[in-house]
Amino acid sequence: MGQLLELIGASIIGAMIMLIGIGLNFQINESSREIFQNTYNQRAAITSGQVIEYDFYKAGYKATSEKLIQADSSTIKFKSDIDDNGTVDTVYYYLGSKDSLKSTTNPNDKKLFRKINSQTANTVALVTRFLLTYKDSIGNTLSYSSLTNAATRAKVRSIRVYIKTELPDPVYTTSNRDIKSYNPLDWKKTIRPKNLF
Repeated sequence: MGQLLELIGASIIGAMIMLIGIGLNFQINESSREIFQNTYNQRAAITSGQVIEYDFYKAGYKATSEKLIQADSSTIKFKSDIDDNGTVDTVYYYLGSKDSLKSTTNPNDKKLFRKINSQTANTVALVTRFLLTYKDSIGNTLSYSSLTNAATRAKVRSIRVYIKTELPDPVYTTSNRDIKSYNPLDWKKTIRPKNLF
């Protein structure tokens, strides 16, 4: 009878240790997945920021006529010899609609597009927010309605870029599977293109 109790006790302890191991393994996998997704999100934000920085710093480069063609909260079109080949190009950034992106579960994802001349637009990043703010030489913010005028666009000396990216699929909290987050990440930069001066 004593050996039977020892066997039952050992089985119960073994089962508990196995359950603890399975739970620990599950938590490690969840943490690894979240770390991987956050790293992916950070790299995507950095890469899109680098592309935008490169292009925006070159706004107006070698352009002799109107340098800033369109300026709005989520669209910008400017002239620049972006590839430094002696031909002035038209660079256009704009935000796609939520409906055009069905491949992610995040309801706020939109594609940020970059189009040069009449080429097919390329996706720069998946963003949930892309906001541009324009300032004049003394730091006053220019209203979007005033930027429909070419004379006002000629006063733009700096462009503040705000990008918010989120994961394409939610990350659930380990303690409560009902609470989900898309782990937002913000990127902000004020760019002063020297060719707009």
